[in-house]
Amino acid sequence: MEQEAVSKSSKSSPPAVNGGPIPIGDVESDHVERVSTGILEVDRVLGGGMVPNGYFLLGGDPGIGKSTLLLQIAAFVSRTGPVLYITAEESKGQTRIRAGRLGSLPENLYIMAEGNIQHIEESIRAQTWQLVVVDSLQTVFDPDVESAPGSVGQVRGIAARLMRLAKEACPIFLVGHVNKEGSMRPAA
Repeated sequence: MEQEAVSKSSKSSPPAVNGGPIPIGDVESDHVERVSTGILEVDRVLGGGMVPNGYFLLGGDPGIGKSTLLLQIAAFVSRTGPVLYITAEESKGQTRIRAGRLGSLPENLYIMAEGNIQHIEESIRAQTWQLVVVDSLQTVFDPDVESAPGSVGQVRGIAARLMRLAKEACPIFLVGHVNKEGSMRPAA
């Protein structure tokens, strides 16, 4: 077991949106326009492409190409508007080198090297993005939480904040690394 301090927020929960629960049959089922990732197999796995305000976790072993795949998706989606690729692991220069190797240097693809979730949230809210990629969950941190990046408290808190942000702002792809035990949770 590992003890971990988690700070509590003093903010209260907002009131229920749209008047609370209703029977599922009463919900309008408008057709959701999906956005292609530019990669047919990824679109198939996503049920035909990304849904607006979707939240997607791409997990796998380190070094298998998660960042490269998402950089390709980001470049494709940037054809329709600005896309933000946030790297908390690599420098902007390293990410630019990978994009150059892929032949993907579109002007609507923005790169940000940042790990602080507060700065990430500010940047996402500052502009309308077609897509945001956060690479990776285990390296983003909240400075108000007294545990190390990648710890259980940090990972849970960051994932929850990004999920809420996706619902408010735009689709977010999140990279998660598989640990030695074969899960995406931090090692205890």
